[in-house]
Amino acid sequence: MLLLCAAVARAQQAAVFSAPFNFPLYLSGNFAELRSNHFHAGLDFKTQGVEGKPITVVADGYIARAKVQAGGYGRALYVMHENGYMTVYGHLQKFPAKVENAVRERQYADECFAVDIDFAAGELPVKRGEVLAIAGNSGYSFGPHLHFEVRSPSGEELYNPLLFYASKVVDTRPPVAQAVAFYPIEGRGAVCGKPLSVVRKVQGGVLADTLPVWGSVGFGLKGLDYMNGTTNKYGIYEVELYVDDSLRFTARMDKFSYSENRLINAWADYARLSSGEGWFLRSYLLPNNPLRMINADDAAGVVNFCEERLYKVEYRLRDFHGNSSVCAFVVKGEPSEIAPVERAGGYMLNWYLSNNVCSQGYSLAIPRGALFDNCYLRLSVVDSLASPLYKVVGAPVPLWHAARLTLDIPSSLLPHAEKCYVERVSGKKRSSVGGVVKGNTVSANVYQLCDYTVAVDTVAPVVSAVKEKMWARNARAVFAVTDKQAGVAAFRGSIDGEFVLFEYSSKNGRITCDFKREGVARGKHKLRLAVTDGVGNETVFEKDIIY
Repeated sequence: MLLLCAAVARAQQAAVFSAPFNFPLYLSGNFAELRSNHFHAGLDFKTQGVEGKPITVVADGYIARAKVQAGGYGRALYVMHENGYMTVYGHLQKFPAKVENAVRERQYADECFAVDIDFAAGELPVKRGEVLAIAGNSGYSFGPHLHFEVRSPSGEELYNPLLFYASKVVDTRPPVAQAVAFYPIEGRGAVCGKPLSVVRKVQGGVLADTLPVWGSVGFGLKGLDYMNGTTNKYGIYEVELYVDDSLRFTARMDKFSYSENRLINAWADYARLSSGEGWFLRSYLLPNNPLRMINADDAAGVVNFCEERLYKVEYRLRDFHGNSSVCAFVVKGEPSEIAPVERAGGYMLNWYLSNNVCSQGYSLAIPRGALFDNCYLRLSVVDSLASPLYKVVGAPVPLWHAARLTLDIPSSLLPHAEKCYVERVSGKKRSSVGGVVKGNTVSANVYQLCDYTVAVDTVAPVVSAVKEKMWARNARAVFAVTDKQAGVAAFRGSIDGEFVLFEYSSKNGRITCDFKREGVARGKHKLRLAVTDGVGNETVFEKDIIY
């Protein structure tokens, strides 16, 4: 009877939405896959390797919003449905004619490429099965596909679209465990006699050796899922952890909200992720991790190994279609001295309090609840010719909410203070987190406790014409734009002194102008493109062209 009810429920859910394409559906990405600082918000439907496939309306409703941006979803549509859901379509090539007209009107009114337009209810009605848009590769997309989401009417809650499309996607391949991490809880547990985390690879669903454990220990899993007809790798839908057949932890990727996105860094082993070891997901809860997709027992998933015996540990993995696998192993309860926690020369930060760290030239204000767990912050300062580097001793620490970091601007940079910003440093990689200069300080919001310094950018963006000799023939101007420090912040194009729409793609650093589409007449014209970086440096490209 239960199986029959479940089958009926699945059939009812499948009837809510029709398919967005009239060809077999394959996925290049699934719901809640692990991404940098966020969960993947929907499904990525393959478009047979090409752009230009028509997307059909999945249920009656109206177009509620259209958005255009250089990155992200690129060209995206938001449809409100009569059935109470909202659907989102990203990386589009073309909008419907009425939407295209409204978007272009706003772009010219605002003299800006990036726009976000809301439409009134019923202004742009759509019917199930009619063509909604054309699939493409716009925004931060590196291959043609449709990014598809199912949301609540407010847009805040995101639901797994496989709730409605599982019957349309073939999948008989189970998820696979790759490795297991062991986490002795600081001051309370030991693994192999030490207070250090260790990793063991999974081979054929088992671990090769039996590790000794004692006291409070948590586990973590690294794994992937697979589907028929593709070589893509996916996130695992459901994970359960059992110890001696007792359920300790479960994760199920059915829904989440946008406000929960950064909780991915509380679930993941952020230190291992930052060091390039990949995604290990804890099977226990940090104190400040209210992510609803995961649940644990009264001990938050941490196991107390207090008996001298063998313990059976088992991970049970399942995908949305019910394909399952097991990763089973044994650990040995073996008494071990647990080293006391020693701290010196740093700052104890409590997740349930607001925290302030002040050192010479460095001030950090962390709001209450921004930390996922208590942590001990130790800073070291490395002097350099340009600016001191404030280093965090140990692995970087992620934050749920932004902290405010303020750094003194070194005297050597004060002559260019208006061009200063806060720079995050990770090995040889440096990236701007922005900054507001006030007096001899610069402040920025940061989401990571790691290494920072003050940088100065007095170099304007580089703007280069691409295949200029082909512009007239192709009726299209193309520019390569780069800025290695503060980053491209704004641009404006004009022809003969009048604003003309130029489009920007952040994934490849290209700015383009389609002369024909923008109504540029054949003949001689003065083209101007101004590009500004994050601290106000500007490059202007001006040239007389014949089109």
